[in-house]
Parts: sequence; structure tokens; C-alpha cells
Amino acid sequence: MGFIAAVHLVHDELPLVPTIARCADATLRYEYGATTGKRRLRFVSAFGDERAALENAMTADPTVSNPTRVAAFENRAIYRVAVDSDLEIVPDRCIEDGLFVFTVTSDDGGWLARVHLPDRDALSAFRTHCRDRGISFRVTQLYDSSATDDRTYSLTERQHEILTMAYYAGYFEVPRQATQDDLADRLGISDSAVSQRIRRAVSELIATTLENDRTPDGDG
Repeated sequence: MGFIAAVHLVHDELPLVPTIARCADATLRYEYGATTGKRRLRFVSAFGDERAALENAMTADPTVSNPTRVAAFENRAIYRVAVDSDLEIVPDRCIEDGLFVFTVTSDDGGWLARVHLPDRDALSAFRTHCRDRGISFRVTQLYDSSATDDRTYSLTERQHEILTMAYYAGYFEVPRQATQDDLADRLGISDSAVSQRIRRAVSELIATTLENDRTPDGDG
């Protein structure tokens, strides 16, 4: 039992939110963190073509310091940063209440956390913790996990928007009825941003479908 919620969190002092605001075409995904002495280190993946602009934004970001690229791939780079803000995206106190984090990705000027909560009290505690610290807290999706866990996808609002528009515009038709340029014009974003959002959204759908199709004994 329990609930699956997608929660949008915004505050200027949340880690990397200033970077997210400056680099709207890039997508960041929180990976994991560790504390060494007094240093809080966090690893994030960055998806986007403008790495120089992203790294400049990280360097100027007052919520983090010492951004270091630790790995780079064709469409993804992984960074380690030291957190200088007192705020946390998902605080340890909420984890103690039984909150489990599936994914945390940048979205609409803040972070979108997709989490599992054992009950509504845990969600209320998460909301109270955030609002007591001035963090904007907005639940964008809420499901009973027992009813939806077999087919729960973690698309961000922007990914859902681009897939919906692309589908109804005929982008996935053969022959194609709309181009990436057409979608970019409608959304007022760059062609590369359209490509990145579609690619990540489709990848998420495929990954979740394959994971859900696995059988417990591995005979899927």
C-alpha cells in the first residue's frame, strides 16, 4: 500500500536551482549524495548539448561549489558538487518517515521529486517541512501505489507535454507529419531541446516498460 507522488519543489536556495533557472534547456537528474566530514557531496547527471554554459552556471551558483565533471558520454555528463545551501531537496527527516525517492529531476525552474510514501501523514510531513522553510511545494501527481505500480511512469511535465504534442502533431507517423522544427516553433524552444526531451521521455517509457515486464523468477 501507500502512495506515489510527483512533487514540484522550488526555492532559490535549493541546491542547483539557480543553475536550473539559467539553463532551461538542460535537464539535471539527482543521482546520490554522501557526507565526508562537513562536506555534503552530491552527484548529478546533466543532459544537454551546452555543457560550457551549464558548467559556467554551476560555477556561479551560490548553492554549490567545486563543480567537477567526473564522466562524460554522448548525451550525458556526470558532475560532483559540494552543497553550500542549508536546504535539501529531500530532507533526511522525511526519509525517516518512510519516504522513498524514485527520481529527482529538474523541471520548470525547480526540482520534480517522484517518491513513494507509506501514508498521507508522510506526505503531510514532507509538505510541512518544505513550507516551514519557504520551499514551494506542489503535488502534480498522486496515485494509490497498489493500483498503479504496474504501470507508473516518471515523465516530467515538460516530457509529457512534448510527447503529447508530438503524437497529435503526427511526429511519430510514417511518413512524419511534423518535424522537430515544427514542435520547437510551437513551444518556443530550440530544436535541440525538443530532441533531448523526446529522447529522454521515450527512454523513460521504454526503461519502465521493460522493468515492469520482468517476472519475479526472471523468466520474462
